Amino acid sequence: MFVASTVKQAREAAQKNPGRLLCGERNVQPVPGFDYGNSPVQFSQLDLAGRELVMTTTNGTKAFYACPEDSKRLAGSFYNAEAVIAMALALAKQHNSTISLVCSGEFDYFALDDAVCAGYLALELQRQQGHVTPLHLDESAMAAIALYEAFKPPKVIDFSDSAQSVIRGGLPDDPPFCMRKSVSQSVPMVVGKEGETGLLMIERG
Repeated sequence: MFVASTVKQAREAAQKNPGRLLCGERNVQPVPGFDYGNSPVQFSQLDLAGRELVMTTTNGTKAFYACPEDSKRLAGSFYNAEAVIAMALALAKQHNSTISLVCSGEFDYFALDDAVCAGYLALELQRQQGHVTPLHLDESAMAAIALYEAFKPPKVIDFSDSAQSVIRGGLPDDPPFCMRKSVSQSVPMVVGKEGETGLLMIERG
């Protein structure tokens, strides 16, 4: 899988590699001319084994590009919480580094559902590591935990503008699907950048 920061970059990359499928959305809606949108419910019903995908989204894929290039970048969510935190802890121990929870937000602004998810991931960090070595959480992580406790799914869906925009966009099943906890053991990770296209290369751990 590959990640593009813009629709233009995705299209140009697909022209250079015609066999790749274009996937993504802008403002919830599938991008005109793309093969698929960004609905997790839709993807769960497809068999894309062996196919190369180029993905670009309004908010999420930009977060990969916003992180330092030399950092270990993982895609985390409620859906893969246990697995992504286990991998993050293993990488932190291996490289003697800290862990940052990066929220993609919505149009470069705060998004409640992202912060609530970050709070849950911070709790999962404590659950997996706290009995071994107590973790130091900074104030932003503690604030995210407080938001999670106040807006535990599915409650957050009613108060999140981004979740409501997905529902209004005709995908009412997507928010509750995404907020199921630790269903998947798949952890997408950035493993490099493709020289020809500038796309980030993603592998699943």
